[in-house]
Amino acid sequence: MTGYNKKNEVTSKSVSKISDVKTSGGVTSADAATEMYDKNGKLIGSSNTNYSCNGGVISMQMHIKTNQHEKQAGDKEQGADMNIQVNREGGGGEEYPSDMKVGDHLKDYTSQMMIGNGATATVKVTDRKVLAKESVTTPAGTWDCFKISYKSSMSTALGNPNAGNKADTTDKVASFLNKLKLKMPGGNNEATIWFAPDFGMVKIETKNSRMELTAVK
Repeated sequence: MTGYNKKNEVTSKSVSKISDVKTSGGVTSADAATEMYDKNGKLIGSSNTNYSCNGGVISMQMHIKTNQHEKQAGDKEQGADMNIQVNREGGGGEEYPSDMKVGDHLKDYTSQMMIGNGATATVKVTDRKVLAKESVTTPAGTWDCFKISYKSSMSTALGNPNAGNKADTTDKVASFLNKLKLKMPGGNNEATIWFAPDFGMVKIETKNSRMELTAVK
């Protein structure tokens, strides 16, 4: 996947390897190892994600690490590694029904990220509408996709009273997420994705950016 800004300039890249796909007891699971790079091709982070699908309900467990380093005044350069765990389950999760059709309203879902030092970010995704069915071409190929719009909002909480200075912790979390091209909360956001059945997401667009599939091996 390659990310671009509204000027069509490359801003980021991610490479994922899917492995250990299996079905047991009616539950299908898979692992995904992803490396994230900045616009210059420098590795900025990695993640390991386990997906499972049980009766059409998707759940995901993710751990993200950053390879970025920060230099504070009077200190030597230090690693800025922080662990993020993402839980998304229940209520159907991010469902894409096999009988999906134009005009459908898909289920809302909520993701919760636990971001070191007791900080928690909650992302709510709502108003998921199947707008059209379109043929989408990227450098990786051409797919028949459903065009789906949605709205999202994010809120954060610092649940650990021993996490130290709350403002300092929030600043560190915001800095970390920014390095991974993720935003700390700020009102509501809107996006559109192009989803190919039996394959997955091919492209996503927001007001100021897009990310699309650029290679498949």
